[in-house]
Amino acid sequence: MIELDRKPIIGYMCSYVPHQLISDLGFLVVNLNDYNEEIEKSATKLPVNLCSYALHCAEILDRIKIDGLIITNCCNSMQRLYDYIKLTKPDMFCYMLELPRDNNKEECMFFGSHIEDLVDKLNEMFSLENSLPLHENDNQLNVDKNNEIYVLGNAISTLLREQIKNHFKEYNLEINHCGMRNNGDALWKKYICYTSNITQIDDYENPCARMNSFIDRFKDYIKTNHRLKGVVYFSTKNCDNYLFNYSAVQELCKANGIPVIELEVNYNEKCSGQLSTRIEAFIECLKYNNSHDFIKSNLKEPNINNEFVQRMKLTGAIIPNIPLKAIQMVIENQVDILTNIIWKNPEKIVWTNMVMTPELFYAAGLIPVNIELIAGWLSSLHLSRKYISHSEGNGFSSSICSYHKAMLGLIEEGGLSRPQGAVISSHICDGGVGVLNFFKWKYGTDSFVLNVPFDRKNINKDYLLSQYKNLVLWIEKYTNKKLSNEKIREALELSNKTREDWLKVFELRKGAPVVPGRFMLRNLFGATFLFGSQFGYELIKEYYDEMFERYKKAKEKKTPKNCKRILWVHFAPLYNNNLLEYLEEELGCYIVFDITGHIYWPEYNLDKPLESLVERTLSHFYLGEAEERKQLYAKIIQDYKIDGVIHMMHNGCRAIAGASWQVRDVADELDVPYLELSGDCIDQRGFSEEQMKLRLEAFKETIWRR
Repeated sequence: MIELDRKPIIGYMCSYVPHQLISDLGFLVVNLNDYNEEIEKSATKLPVNLCSYALHCAEILDRIKIDGLIITNCCNSMQRLYDYIKLTKPDMFCYMLELPRDNNKEECMFFGSHIEDLVDKLNEMFSLENSLPLHENDNQLNVDKNNEIYVLGNAISTLLREQIKNHFKEYNLEINHCGMRNNGDALWKKYICYTSNITQIDDYENPCARMNSFIDRFKDYIKTNHRLKGVVYFSTKNCDNYLFNYSAVQELCKANGIPVIELEVNYNEKCSGQLSTRIEAFIECLKYNNSHDFIKSNLKEPNINNEFVQRMKLTGAIIPNIPLKAIQMVIENQVDILTNIIWKNPEKIVWTNMVMTPELFYAAGLIPVNIELIAGWLSSLHLSRKYISHSEGNGFSSSICSYHKAMLGLIEEGGLSRPQGAVISSHICDGGVGVLNFFKWKYGTDSFVLNVPFDRKNINKDYLLSQYKNLVLWIEKYTNKKLSNEKIREALELSNKTREDWLKVFELRKGAPVVPGRFMLRNLFGATFLFGSQFGYELIKEYYDEMFERYKKAKEKKTPKNCKRILWVHFAPLYNNNLLEYLEEELGCYIVFDITGHIYWPEYNLDKPLESLVERTLSHFYLGEAEERKQLYAKIIQDYKIDGVIHMMHNGCRAIAGASWQVRDVADELDVPYLELSGDCIDQRGFSEEQMKLRLEAFKETIWRR
């Protein structure tokens, strides 16, 4: 409880925060987008690969006096900012506001329930007794028929806005960015209309790039604004939501003969000479633009005899040399899917991401294909550079995750059949939803986003349960057949049995290593996508049986004196086999636990299948309170007798790499050496094996000194 003799000051940074409503409740509301203090040296623990606006907000909070902050669950960077505030500023009121993805009643009701919860928490913290007012609000999409330049983006500093206005002073200009919209109050008004049974409900939305309707709204804008001469597309550095949508914006502009320029800048960056030069060159382009011809995509037809498929087939030669039968089974399965099934029966494939629960797909007779797994193969086969370059040439930013760029480039080049169906879970990785939106726009993919809340409160569980029910309906429509409860129960029962054997293996791995951990890290992560299938159960049973035999034979042997036990966080550079081999075989530092293989969810309750899937999804350790995540890492370090922690800081990752400072703090508290390896797991450009080895050698020396 905070006692004040003045109006409490509440900060926010997203247009989906109902700032007018909060002001009406008696708070002084400030938009952090309007603070432009220049920061010469960063003091925050947050890593630089997070969104530069989130980093700016973290720094600003150390320089201004506010009593509370409302953060929205719009992206991984804001989730990590929430963690940072909760752990470093425990006395500050901090609330995570869950956001919808669609403009419909169900999503609006979900959002409204969180606004009511927010007001309750504000009243409780500041000892107030406010009732919820209803205020008038006009937030219709503003389409000015006289606009000639449309500036669209997320967070644009006031300084940069003024410089843009100065550059385009000869044009009718409209700037539409996150800091100026009023979506939260408009959504609240819509919620009141629903709960009051008012039938006349205005369409509120001026959506950001996170929302499913963003591209459709942009398409409507350029269609109705006949005098539009150019589009300036702004994104702060590392904002995946906006960066992923640029490719669609670019092609829509080209199709309508409208010049477009993308400006990705660090938030609060001054309009440098280089940026000014780009804008001036764009203005020159406007003066000479007369083209209105439709520009056709250079998308290539799928080709089953392409280089990727051929190299995948050749991997069969290396399978006998792999030390575990389970890993051989995984690779054989993946080769069959990517060289055979995905081409002959593309309707059986559902594209998904690494944290999506797979059981419902197996229950429906579908085969989930993980987009990150495909990128991993491209890297292992030394093809990723080619397809990443292709994606970047088509408008995808260099700061976007290389997993997604490699996979998208492969499909556009005809290396895999185009996705007919895709289901993506929104948590952990913003890029997954960006990929799905691209699929939907580019290929007409039948798609579904499982919008996952950040917090585990009951209203979020109810919402996610409704999401899973909608997913069942989507699956039934996609397959054109009923998904029976018996099939769902069977898939979850198989998943439980598979989970049980997987946990037994990890118990064994608490002992002396009998198989180099790099094989599990690189290859067996793909086995988690098989949970819920009969093949997955047989594979993990084989994994456990073989590991048990190995540990039984090694029971009398002592652990080599030069063996140190490593916890590895995130994935590894998949294009380089030598690095992890050097770590384990030469330096004697064995990976005994990798966080990607951690089973974080409880056993499924077969009598409540969808509720159990909700529990699993919300149990992910990169959701929820940051303190729980610290406790998890502390437990792993203690249970597995970890001698050192290595955190791979994959360039494009906001969620896992963004929480690295928490892992480092835990390691420091437990007096365990910690190493961050900056680099990329998929993109080998800029990788130096010798430099990495030198860092690992120094790390080994640190471990031995302990």
